[in-house]
Amino acid sequence: MRRFFIEKENILNQTVKIAGEEFNHLSKVLRLKEGGEIICIVGDGFNYHCQIVGIDKKEAQAKILNKTKNLSDPKIIIDVFQGIPKGEKINFVVQKLTELGANNVTFFESDFTIAKGNTDKLIKLNRIAKEACKQCRRSKPLELKPFIRLKNIENFLNEYDMILYLYENADENNNISNLVESIRNCKKVAVVVGAEGGFSLKENVFLGKLNLTQISLGERILRTETACIAVVGFISLLTNN
Repeated sequence: MRRFFIEKENILNQTVKIAGEEFNHLSKVLRLKEGGEIICIVGDGFNYHCQIVGIDKKEAQAKILNKTKNLSDPKIIIDVFQGIPKGEKINFVVQKLTELGANNVTFFESDFTIAKGNTDKLIKLNRIAKEACKQCRRSKPLELKPFIRLKNIENFLNEYDMILYLYENADENNNISNLVESIRNCKKVAVVVGAEGGFSLKENVFLGKLNLTQISLGERILRTETACIAVVGFISLLTNN
């Protein structure tokens, strides 16, 4: 069943209003008609099962048939802090982290990042997160935080049960398999991943002074987009996320 994002204020007396881009998708792309059934989501953890009762030039109206708990929403908080990947890789990262149950992503500029963050890029990434959210049946999309500089990351690392810092030169005993039980007991986890080229020596010294759990993902060096997906997928699997 097709899913559509609506604003909470567009629900009134068991009727929802679908407007803007979502209305264009409903009427002009999917060409849905009155009587068709859809699911509306507002980011509150529920699915609103609706039937279309009216389609005008600028909006559609649907009657709420029932409201059910969304079972696809993440059960724990997994936040990712990642160096901005080059080109289309950043789109891929946002799409896959949405599917795997990450809560939000903060992209940062560091010594080895080539790409830069800007408002237009953030708007595009939010659209990608929204579409991925529909596809994987979450009720709330991955949240994209404003771009930051790595030197300011400490301000955003509060109140996590565990912060995993991916480092290819970590001690061989600092591997994620040794943290299984600890991860299973977490409710809020952060993952810090470098961009292409990882972190500079200066940045590794800086990160080493923070309260992070340095880990390696094995002997093979993974691309930045592979590393973040691998570790978030592993955490999600361990925590039934």
